[in-house]
Amino acid sequence: MSKLNKCLYLINLLQRRGPMSLEEINEHFRFSTLYDGDFHPRTFARYKDFILENFPCEIEYDPAIRKYQLIQDDVEEPLYEYLLSAYHIEGMTELAIKHRDKIFLMASPTGVEKVQTVLEAIDRKKGIVSDYWAYNKKTVKRLTIIPYFLKTWEQRWYLVAEPLNPHHGQSVFALERMENLSLTDEKMLPSSGITVKEYFDGSFGVNHSDTDRPENIRIKVYGTQVEYIRALPLHESQKEVETSEEWSVFEYRIIPCYNFYQQLLWHRERLEVLSPESVRNEMKRIIDELSKLY
Repeated sequence: MSKLNKCLYLINLLQRRGPMSLEEINEHFRFSTLYDGDFHPRTFARYKDFILENFPCEIEYDPAIRKYQLIQDDVEEPLYEYLLSAYHIEGMTELAIKHRDKIFLMASPTGVEKVQTVLEAIDRKKGIVSDYWAYNKKTVKRLTIIPYFLKTWEQRWYLVAEPLNPHHGQSVFALERMENLSLTDEKMLPSSGITVKEYFDGSFGVNHSDTDRPENIRIKVYGTQVEYIRALPLHESQKEVETSEEWSVFEYRIIPCYNFYQQLLWHRERLEVLSPESVRNEMKRIIDELSKLY
């Protein structure tokens, strides 16, 4: 963990300060809570190699200015951004506690305390035994599952796993509803080689369908709401295909679902579905049902 933290420290430092010599890096590092001695050329080289292997960036030496600089890939890596964000939070812990009356945060994602156990099961190729609370049936069941993937959505951690009973195939479980977790003694391997990208292809949130296929959906966004959707895309497939001073048209590749329509409605009258007609009609139906309540 110390190695990872030091690598995150170096990435964060060079990201904020720009090119630095090894001497300048050590001058800053001496004020860090991680400090246990200067970075020497040989150990610094090992950290550079670790960063190159595990992060979408690398530290390069520029002989023209005799300094190291951070080179970042254009490809976004959510886990890398998540870890770096967590490191930023950790770095300001003392100040955050001191000025806690000046900070108002949303609740952290639920189920995070179980992530370590799930990752350990994945790493050791083990199954997970757990009590699971089903909201729809209001029952608790003892399950044995084989973990596949983890995903965060709307402040919750979710696990895609393969239950040994009552059926084979993947299901989605909210970690907040899993209790009394333990690993199986025997090794358990998934029956499918599906990847996380294949499983969530065209999905919105944690919804998944074995039968439905993604559709090309176009929406028109009006006024200042355009800037909000540009800054925080509704979906990773988002593309801005038309633009004017008063509106923009965005295109998506999504399997329409409850959560998707809920997200569209959040933008109220500043968003209009253009196509396909089936999605446009479903929005109209939902709005008609809502109008009966008022």
